[in-house]
Amino acid sequence: MKIIRLGGAGFSLVELMIVVLIIGILAGIVYPSYSQFQYETRRSDAWAALSAAAAAQERWYSINFSYTDDITNLGGSRSVKGFYDISVVADGSSFILTATAVSSQAQAADSGCTVLTLDHFASQNPVTCWQ
Repeated sequence: MKIIRLGGAGFSLVELMIVVLIIGILAGIVYPSYSQFQYETRRSDAWAALSAAAAAQERWYSINFSYTDDITNLGGSRSVKGFYDISVVADGSSFILTATAVSSQAQAADSGCTVLTLDHFASQNPVTCWQ
């Protein structure tokens, strides 16, 4: 039986292992950055839900002259994509909306940014998570 080689000699095991090592190093560098990018992208789900709830809260106030503490009046207790639970605390003249990452979702591992808040002054906390 005759072996036909195209393009000359093949790869040695050492060359193949070097390529695998380089790919592993690049993956080790890129993956954490990619994970952080995913967390930041999913935060837009919370931002959208909190902004919509704040707008609904202001509409409620313009009609009833007080803020509501019933989240169902503000669009519901879950963000659109389902990464966050939305809650509200209101006393009539002020409110704080809170988005908490759902523990069964990937966003729960977003360190330092699992709870986002927006209040009646449009103060966003924690500030570093809103950038």
